[in-house]
Amino acid sequence: MKTNITAITCRQEMSFSYQVAAVFLSLALILMAGCGGGGGEGGAPAGVNVQPEPAAQVNSFAITGDSYGVENATYLSSTKSTLGIVLRAAIASSMTDPSFKTVSRIDVASGAAITPHVAYSLGSAGGAPAFPGNLYFFNGHQSTLLRTIGGSITFSRYGNSTGDRISGSYSAVVEDGNDPARPSYIIAASFDFVTDSYGAVTPAPASMALSAQPDYQAFCASCHALGSYDQTAAGASDLALKGGRLNGIFTPDQPGHQGITLTAAEISNLKVLLNSN
Repeated sequence: MKTNITAITCRQEMSFSYQVAAVFLSLALILMAGCGGGGGEGGAPAGVNVQPEPAAQVNSFAITGDSYGVENATYLSSTKSTLGIVLRAAIASSMTDPSFKTVSRIDVASGAAITPHVAYSLGSAGGAPAFPGNLYFFNGHQSTLLRTIGGSITFSRYGNSTGDRISGSYSAVVEDGNDPARPSYIIAASFDFVTDSYGAVTPAPASMALSAQPDYQAFCASCHALGSYDQTAAGASDLALKGGRLNGIFTPDQPGHQGITLTAAEISNLKVLLNSN
């Protein structure tokens, strides 16, 4: 039987409900330091009496470079607590969506002295000054073995009071612990958040994973399985969390694996579909 290779790491967080409470009740967002990979991410609870959604386009987040395969975010939030600020790009319809799934998250430690236009180093690869926080990639999973090991993050604006803007960009080197070979990828993005705000991305971006489903059915499904999306019978090789491997077997508009020819967009979308399952 095939198995979904999404792995649970040793860093686990408290329920996302604490982060929702931090917005409205000023409770602390409990972030627990741990070892190893990217950590754990809970879902948002139902039944919380939240305020109306803010006006569209308050926050923005855009992937500008991606050799791994990250899904588009549909919901953005910035929460502030006594333990820091969390900037989250997620797949959700609201803060209380029970299927709230984080794509990317920037954690800034409480009291961090951030200087605009200074490149802070990410991960454990060294370099000064080091970013006083963490950058995580969950890509819609509740836990991850994607680990930020290098790169840099720069803030063009940084204010830590409610209503202040936090803007900038990063280019992260990410190691994939789901693959025994531990390959690394580059994920880059730009961001612009208002502290203590949240709302849907409008207009809603298209799902890259959804766009790739016809190509998966046409070119992959006869030989492979794919996590919970395609639970093919025993013996089928499971492609879950293996989107990055497409980089080595496909070149845009040229025959690749099994003589299949894919466009650059088809390759990108298929990577996201594989990595989101």
